[in-house]
Amino acid sequence: MRALAIVVLAGCAGAEAMTLPPQPAAPAAGSAVEAHDLGLFPGESMAFDVHLAGMLAGEAQLAVGEIGEYDHRRAIVVKSRAATAGAARLVKNIVDEATTTIDADTGRPLLLDTTVVMNDKTSTAKATFTGSMADVTYTRPDDPKPHAYHVDFGKVTVYDSHSAMAQLRGWRAAAGTTKQVYVVGGRRLWRVDLTFVGNETVGSDLGNRKTVHLHGAAFHAKANLQIEAGNATRTFDVWISDDADRVPIKMTAHTELGDVAMDLTEYNRP
Repeated sequence: MRALAIVVLAGCAGAEAMTLPPQPAAPAAGSAVEAHDLGLFPGESMAFDVHLAGMLAGEAQLAVGEIGEYDHRRAIVVKSRAATAGAARLVKNIVDEATTTIDADTGRPLLLDTTVVMNDKTSTAKATFTGSMADVTYTRPDDPKPHAYHVDFGKVTVYDSHSAMAQLRGWRAAAGTTKQVYVVGGRRLWRVDLTFVGNETVGSDLGNRKTVHLHGAAFHAKANLQIEAGNATRTFDVWISDDADRVPIKMTAHTELGDVAMDLTEYNRP
C-alpha cells in the first residue's frame, strides 16, 4: 500500500472532522490559486479497493476538508486511511493513517502527521515544511525516543503523498512528457519519475471512463537528493479521469509480493 500511497494514499473520516478555522476575507481576484487548480476539491471524498495478485487485500478512503487558515495562510486539510482487508487482514493487520495541511495558494504541504499500526506495533511520523526545508520526527516500535532529521531541498519542491497526488491530478501535458516529484513518506524520501503516457478508456466500478495514463518509477533518495541505487524500488501506473473531477480511477504497482491494483469504488463531491 505504501508504494501506491506515493501517488494516492487513501482513507479517513468525513470532511467535517478536519475542517480548519474559517478563512478571513477573500484575497483579491487572481492573487491565489483556486482549489481546483491544486488538484483538490473542498468536501470531496473517495474510496478504493486494493487487490494483491487478484485478491482483495485492503480498503482505502480519502477526504478533503474546506479551505481555512493555518499559520496565517489559506490552507486545506486532506486525510486518508488505508487498511488491510479480507484474508490479508488475517495474516497482518495494517492500518495506515495520514493527515496533511496543504497551502491552498501554492499546493505545498505545511504539516504532515502519519500513524502506521502493524498488528500491535505502532509507528508515527511528523513533518513540518518551511519553504524548501522539512523537519521530520519519527518513532518506530520499541524506540525509546523519537528520531529527528532536517532536510534542505534547495531549489527542489518536496511533497508528501497527499500533495503529490494533488499535483498529479492537476498535471496536464503532452504524451511523452516527463516530470520528477520528490515525496516524503514517513522517514523515507522518494524521487518519483513520471511519464505522461496518453489518453485511454478504462473500466471501473463507476463505468467506463476516459482517462489520462501516467507511468511512474519510485526511487529511494538521500537527503542530498541523490538516489540510493540505480534501479527503481517500485514502478506503477495511474489512470486519472479526463474530466473536470480528475479523479484517480485506477492504480497498479509491481511488487515482490505480486501485482497490486487500487480501484476507485466511490467518489463524492459537493
